[in-house]
Amino acid sequence: MSRSTGRVAVLLVIIAGSVLRFATASPLWLDEALSVHIATGDASLTEALRQDGHPALFYLLLGWWIDVFGDGDTAVRALSGVLSLITVPVIWMATRRYGRDVAIATLLLVATSPYLIRYATETRMYALVVLIIALGWWAFEAAWEQPTARRLLAVAAITAAAVHTHYWTFYAIAAAGLIVVMAGRRTNKHNTAARLLLAMAAGAATFIVWLGVFIDQLAETGTPWATRARPTEVFIETLQGIGGNNRFEGESLGVLLGFSAVLGMLTISPARDKVLQLRSSIHPSMQVPAAAAGLGLGIGAAAAVVSGSAFEARYAAIALPFILLLAGRGIAMLDTRARMSLLAVLVLLGTAISIDEARRTRSQGEEVASAIDDVVGPDDVIIFCPDQLGPATTHYLETDVERRAFPSGDGLVIDWRSYLDRIASTDPITFATHAHEAAGDSAVWFVGSPRYRGFDLPCSTVEATLQERRNSENVVGLEQIFEGMYATRYGVR
Repeated sequence: MSRSTGRVAVLLVIIAGSVLRFATASPLWLDEALSVHIATGDASLTEALRQDGHPALFYLLLGWWIDVFGDGDTAVRALSGVLSLITVPVIWMATRRYGRDVAIATLLLVATSPYLIRYATETRMYALVVLIIALGWWAFEAAWEQPTARRLLAVAAITAAAVHTHYWTFYAIAAAGLIVVMAGRRTNKHNTAARLLLAMAAGAATFIVWLGVFIDQLAETGTPWATRARPTEVFIETLQGIGGNNRFEGESLGVLLGFSAVLGMLTISPARDKVLQLRSSIHPSMQVPAAAAGLGLGIGAAAAVVSGSAFEARYAAIALPFILLLAGRGIAMLDTRARMSLLAVLVLLGTAISIDEARRTRSQGEEVASAIDDVVGPDDVIIFCPDQLGPATTHYLETDVERRAFPSGDGLVIDWRSYLDRIASTDPITFATHAHEAAGDSAVWFVGSPRYRGFDLPCSTVEATLQERRNSENVVGLEQIFEGMYATRYGVR
């Protein structure tokens, strides 16, 4: 392939990846609708996030974005798309020091990464997390080479942005601190290491304004929607995440990228018979990226196991830029034909997975809301069981009627505080009876799903109680999608 043809191919790949970052037509699902409702709600952001369990920066950005561009689905998702688009040249600039072939391979992986494209099309903070990690990587290496006041200020600012975006960035910052300490000892650059650590500490110190909220969240919220993480689960879900999904195609891409990343870490040298052999040591140029990825995820996984928290593939955002760099170097180590072949497979597979994901509907919330709006009466009552079905439905619901969510609330937002305890302490028969009495001669709408941890018995009891007192009519059937739900109308007998 000639150099001009190669440049055209790279440009086309970047264009395709850029378009795909804005290319989903799915309705908002739970987390996205929650983000919009929190960013635009009447309650103070601080009080809303006491219930939600996240820092404030992304929600502030989203609120400002909505003030300018509106709260339509395309508009609110475009913020993540723009952030992800900015990430592409940032990672390109950060990887140029590793050589042209490595930088180009990494650039193409970043442009077509199903992981990055997925979170570019979600109204959540994970595209921002990846951008912050990429900027931090660039800023840390620049400050290590020349710790000027401006570069150290950049390190402090990026550290501050990280701690106010997602709590898993704490583990990335801890990993960065360990790397700086080890590098300072190995190279005798103690003054440089001390300056970097002070800059990080200054940035992290800004978290004091949020510390009270964080302590409340730590005591009252968590990950009640999932079970305790296991180390193998962290590994498998990370592979599935970087591959784009947990189906065969995504797992295949994840394995290929994982294999390329392992290859990229290792030292390679000619043996006596001139056949290339791998050494067990990590290549010097890859020690920092490998440590950043491994330590960040490792510390986070250990904390999740100890605390009984869950792990989701989206948390791997703190390691993704480094994983893709390692994979890029692994690809660049191959001879020209093998490199071009593997890169073509990874780019095409990543693009195909991203296109397939863009076509998928993530939630039935809009469908359910439309069905209710078509025939709902002014005195009807809508029940969401579990309450986690409420945000994605109420976001599209146009009729203003009474809404009740189990175990509490009206379905607009979710209160994650003491969540499992509140489910256990809320009587489903009493809940259903009160809704039945409130509706009187009007209808009760039940929006439910069988896929939520801890809700099988209480939600089935709510339905059974309504069935004893009312006639039922199935309105929307459950679909096998990411956030499937069904709607039943209970009229008077």
